[in-house]
Amino acid sequence: MALRESDAGYRELFEENPEPMWVCRREDGRILAVNEAALRLYGYARSEFLALGLSGLSVDPCSAPAGEGALERTCRQRHRDGRELELKLTWRPLWFQGEPAHLVLARSNPAVSPGEESLRRQLEERLVQLEAAHREMEAFSYSISHDLRAPLRHIDGFSRAVLDDFGATLGDQGREYLTRICQATGKMAQLIDAILQFVRVGRCELIRQPIDLSVKAQVISLELRHNDPARQVEFDIPEGIKGEADPKLARQLLEVLIGNAWKFSSKVSSARIRLGGKEENGETVYFVADNGAGFDMAYAGKLFTLFNRLHRTDEFEGSGVGLAIAHRIVTRHGGRIWAESTPGKGTTIFFTLAPRGN
Repeated sequence: MALRESDAGYRELFEENPEPMWVCRREDGRILAVNEAALRLYGYARSEFLALGLSGLSVDPCSAPAGEGALERTCRQRHRDGRELELKLTWRPLWFQGEPAHLVLARSNPAVSPGEESLRRQLEERLVQLEAAHREMEAFSYSISHDLRAPLRHIDGFSRAVLDDFGATLGDQGREYLTRICQATGKMAQLIDAILQFVRVGRCELIRQPIDLSVKAQVISLELRHNDPARQVEFDIPEGIKGEADPKLARQLLEVLIGNAWKFSSKVSSARIRLGGKEENGETVYFVADNGAGFDMAYAGKLFTLFNRLHRTDEFEGSGVGLAIAHRIVTRHGGRIWAESTPGKGTTIFFTLAPRGN
């Protein structure tokens, strides 16, 4: 079976499941994920629990079982306040973040109630469904990457060959038709790349560590200025905006958000892009703001879904995939993302990088 943070049902099946459970890597017992019920049972904050590892939880020596079958064993575990917990652990092998792992279900009462058995059975059935959905997604990604690219290359290549070899005899209209074909295949290739990027964001391993968002944003701003030196854009990026996230995914997230701010402020004479962070109700809320085109908040519900564009392509180019990628990155970190905007006055995208209260 496979359990992935990118699955649509991941939060319902794992994060919000009332039965305490966590995932550890088979190779070394490193804890990769834990749900809220387990944090309440053990008394740890999420970051503390993930840093413990299997050995840090156990009072007695306790190692992950070998083999591919499920296993139940009673272990003494350590609560955060030092108390010992007598728990029955059920180990179920699966794949998580692309590597072999165990889903560990922890119960303080060895006796299994009918309700618990029914819940476990539902979880296993849903995991099987998610595994099938992932196999379909893998096949779809392969088809996009290989089966669609080849005919596109042929269409583009032969169209350009006709232009080069017979352009003089085609006339202006014939050359225009072939030019439009080449432009369309180029846009199709860009869309394929965007879809594959969206899929890869959900499949790559997530490794949290302290990061400096200010530095990443500064680098992105320099790259944008270098690629379009004619643009005059004011960047307001304070120093010291930090967080805990996967460095590569955080960079990709900022590339999408700052890139969007750059694009949608392109028709403003005095464009301004801001990065910021603030503490609200025990969590850090980050934001990227611009004073560009903005949009009607009546359509905000479509903003982070694939292929939904709030502006015409003749106004602003794009694939309609960028903000869907941003949404996937944020949700993989357990965070939230939302927008506030006014037409003609700009947009602010807010996001968090951790579940509320952690």
